[in-house]
Amino acid sequence: MQNFFQYLRNAWAELSRVTWPTRNEVIQSTQATLLFVIFTIFFLMITDATVGKLVDLII
Repeated sequence: MQNFFQYLRNAWAELSRVTWPTRNEVIQSTQATLLFVIFTIFFLMITDATVGKLVDLII
């Protein structure tokens, strides 16, 4: 049981040293991630349609 409480103390000490992002940093990171996901979706949709038409032409 002593090891468990030591672990909790150490974990809390580590968390107090973490530099947490500001609200604006979180918002900017979220926007960048969503933009990347949207571009990736469109790229994959276009690639899928193109490859599908090429396969239809071959078959």
